[in-house]
Amino acid sequence: MRKPHAARKQGFQRPDSTKCYALLVDGYMRDLFSLGLILQRLNYDVFIANSGEDAIKHIELAVPDLVITELSLRHMSGLELLFHLKQNPETRDIPVIIYTAIGDATRQQHCRDSGCAAFLTKPADIAQLYSAIQHATEARPRQHIRLHTLLPVRVGGPVPKEAADSVEYITEISENDFFVRTLNPRPINAVLPVNLIINSQPVKVTARVARTVTIREGVFKEPGMGMQFVEISSAHRELLRNYIRYNIMRDIVMS
Repeated sequence: MRKPHAARKQGFQRPDSTKCYALLVDGYMRDLFSLGLILQRLNYDVFIANSGEDAIKHIELAVPDLVITELSLRHMSGLELLFHLKQNPETRDIPVIIYTAIGDATRQQHCRDSGCAAFLTKPADIAQLYSAIQHATEARPRQHIRLHTLLPVRVGGPVPKEAADSVEYITEISENDFFVRTLNPRPINAVLPVNLIINSQPVKVTARVARTVTIREGVFKEPGMGMQFVEISSAHRELLRNYIRYNIMRDIVMS
């Protein structure tokens, strides 16, 4: 569940999306591209600005759920942008993460005193970045990175005879849980064997059905079931962790 903030309560506009909307502010285009691609792979909507002034114009048009800014910007600095947002009653509740190449302890303290949600030095580890974003934007932050994917899977449990040969897919996965797209969700709390293949390696685990989603008229939600790992070997967990990290970071060079 996403944290509310004052700008949204007071009627500011935002993109029509169920995704979290992040505004990235950086004068270095390579860093903007890299960070934006990472956030898109983490299922965030991303808008970019290369100056503090442009960021303020964006926010006047569509309030973000999160601002991530470099400190070193032309004209208005990232610290000045942070101060501007926190002094304005209409934007002060927007969380701001400082993501900067400047590792100065004094500036870091100034940012924290000015109300930043987190201070990260480039290049931040993907897990550290994800944790900072989750704690800044979510009332119930996730502990593990969640990857959107498409993995064929076989889940035990009763299914209708006509659906016995149908293919089901994992569409989201983390080290803790996953979501299976299926028209035949198993009973909640059922503990079932699960077989999938990651990087050409067969993986056998046991998982519990934590929730189910069914098709309802007028409401579009992917049908299926959320499952939590009950038993998974340390080797398979490491394989899964590396698979998630690779798919988030592929073709990205962090400076």
